[in-house]
Amino acid sequence: MKLPPAAIASSWPTPNYVDPPTRGHGVLIVNIICLILAFLVVSLRLYTRLRITCSAGVDDVLIIIGLVFAIAMATVTSIATENFGMNRHIWDIELSHLVTIQKLNLCFQILFSLSSSFTKISLLWFCRRLLGKGNFVLYNWTFILAIVFVGASSVLFALISIFQCSPIRAYWQISPTEPYHCMNAGAIVFSASVINIFTDFLVTTLPMPLIWSLKLPTRQRLAVISIFALGVIVNVAGSVRTVYVWKSLVTGYDATWLGWPVPIAAAVEISLGLICSSAPALRPLIAAFLPHLLSSTRNISSSYNQRSRSNKHWYSTGRSRASRLAADGSHQLASSSDRFEIMRTVEMESWTESRLTSHDKMGHDYDITSDNHSHAPTPTDSIEIKRSMVYVSPISAGSSVSGPGDTHSPFGDRQSR
Repeated sequence: MKLPPAAIASSWPTPNYVDPPTRGHGVLIVNIICLILAFLVVSLRLYTRLRITCSAGVDDVLIIIGLVFAIAMATVTSIATENFGMNRHIWDIELSHLVTIQKLNLCFQILFSLSSSFTKISLLWFCRRLLGKGNFVLYNWTFILAIVFVGASSVLFALISIFQCSPIRAYWQISPTEPYHCMNAGAIVFSASVINIFTDFLVTTLPMPLIWSLKLPTRQRLAVISIFALGVIVNVAGSVRTVYVWKSLVTGYDATWLGWPVPIAAAVEISLGLICSSAPALRPLIAAFLPHLLSSTRNISSSYNQRSRSNKHWYSTGRSRASRLAADGSHQLASSSDRFEIMRTVEMESWTESRLTSHDKMGHDYDITSDNHSHAPTPTDSIEIKRSMVYVSPISAGSSVSGPGDTHSPFGDRQSR
C-alpha cells in the first residue's frame, strides 16, 4: 500500500473516527440511478431480441456479462463508501478499514475494466452483424482488430493489477512484514485510463462510416449515428475519471478524498456505454408498439395492423425456421392466393413487401410495395398473411428487400445470398 512520506503524514490533522467530514452519499445515489436506467434499457433490448425479433446473438450475451460486471462494480464502490469510509479523508479512516478499502479498490478497477470491455465488444459485434456476408471486408477486419485490441488491453490490465505486487497481498497490507516488491499503482491505473479513453473514442467513431454507407434514408442514418454519438458523453466521463485518477493516485496522497469522484464518473461511463450499445437494437420494439413514431414503418393493411402485436415475429442472422416453413410451403399457398405480404424489419427500418408464392426462396425476386399499393387482403389471404409474417435482421442470410421507391436491399444487393 502506498504510504505518504513522513513529512506529509506528520502534517495531517488529528484523525477523527467518530464524526469526520465526508463527501456524502453521491456514489450510492449515482450508482442506483445509473444502474436502474442501464438495466431497464438492456432489459428492453433483450425483450426485443428474444420475444419480438427472436434474434438473440453473441452481442446480447456480451452485453449481459457487461451489465453483471457493472452491477458488481457499483456494489463494491457503494460498500466502500458507505461502510468503510472511502468518502472520507484518508487520515480519518481506521487502519483496518484502509486494508479493506484497498481490496475493494482493486476489485473496482478490475470490474470496471471488464464491464467496459464487454460492453464495447458487444457494440462492435453488433456492428459486425450489420455487415452480414456482404462486400464489407475492410469494415469486418477493422471491427475484428478493434475487438482484439479492446479484449487484449482489458486482460492485460487485469493481470497487471492482480500481480502488481509480489506477493499479491502486499498491495493492501499497510506495513508488510515480508520482503515484497510493488509496481507504481498510480501509473498503472492512469495508463489504463488513457487507453480506455482511446478505446471509447474508437468504439464511438468506428460504426459511423458503416451506418452512413448503408442504403438507408438520410434521416434514419443521422438518427442512428446520433445514438452512437452519445458515446461522446462516455468519452467525457472517462476523461473526468482519468483526471481524478491522476490527482488521487499520482500527485496526491489523500487518495480517498481526492479520488471520490472516480467511482461516480465510472458509474456514469459504464451505464451510458450500456445504454448506447443497446439503443440501436430497440427499433423493432418501437416499431411493434409505437409504429407512429417511425415514419418509415409501413403497415400491411389497417385490418392487419390491429392484430399485428399478437403475431409471432421472427428475426435471425440466418434464415429463420418460420421463413423456411414459409418458403417450403409456398406452392401450397399458391392454391389459395397468388401472392402474400411479408413484414420485414431491421433495427434501422421496417417495411412491407408483396411476394409471389411461386418463389421458393426467401430474399430473391421480391415485388416491393408500400402502403399505397398493397392489395386489400381477402379473408383467405388474411390467414396466409398471418402465417407468412417474418422478421429478419439487416444481415439475414436471405434478405434482399428495400424501402419505398427502391428495388434493392437497404444494405445492398451484394448482401443477398
